[in-house]
Amino acid sequence: MIVHLFRAEFRRYWAELKTYYPDQITSAVITGIIFMVFILLNNNHQDPAFYIGFAYWFLISSLIGEASESISMEKQLGTLDQLLLRPAGLEAILVVKTIVWLVINLVKVVVVIGLLFVILRFDIGFHPLILPIFVLTCIGIFGFSLFLAGLTLKYTKTASFESIISYLLLFLTGSIVPLTAFPAWLQGVADFLPITLGINISRQLIDRGTLDISQLFWLVVQSAVYVLIGHLMYRYIYHASKRSGIDNAY
Repeated sequence: MIVHLFRAEFRRYWAELKTYYPDQITSAVITGIIFMVFILLNNNHQDPAFYIGFAYWFLISSLIGEASESISMEKQLGTLDQLLLRPAGLEAILVVKTIVWLVINLVKVVVVIGLLFVILRFDIGFHPLILPIFVLTCIGIFGFSLFLAGLTLKYTKTASFESIISYLLLFLTGSIVPLTAFPAWLQGVADFLPITLGINISRQLIDRGTLDISQLFWLVVQSAVYVLIGHLMYRYIYHASKRSGIDNAY
């Protein structure tokens, strides 16, 4: 069943890509401009790992809001009831939608970074272990997505909070402002975010080529805690909404 869900979602996105290709081209160009501005403003662009923080944030920002935006769209189209009645379950459908959307954005970012490398000739470092580290980080951040999805079931337009969360993450990861510039308590909050630890591990992999097992362990623990909390909050809100009646109005 899960295989059929993945196949259906990829077909849907492919159909959208062919139909609305100008939007995709515009999105890719805007992504390239944002990366270029970030590169040119970054004083450490000689560091081959300089792009990691921004790439993580850009990809994870799309992951946070995809599930809640999907529910909002289903409410707008009036098809949420059909989605709730599917045998796979709404949560599994949201997981598949989010993974497919993340893969599409990952391909887009890889293409854009590759083109910028050819144009600007910056040294862009890479290590194969970055990919599993990124997946672990995404699992933790998906907890935010599940929580927002649960709220969207009940209150519809909570997907708008995705922008607030994503920009907070941009600052708390130290991608723009070093974490040392923040108060100690805010640095402590940042240290308990999977994206911060994932970025640090990825930077070390590129700069030193080594993996700190203790950091990897804490990333696994953090991601597991975040996704578990997100899952429990989603299930609680979902069941509470069913008892009071899920609002299908957009």
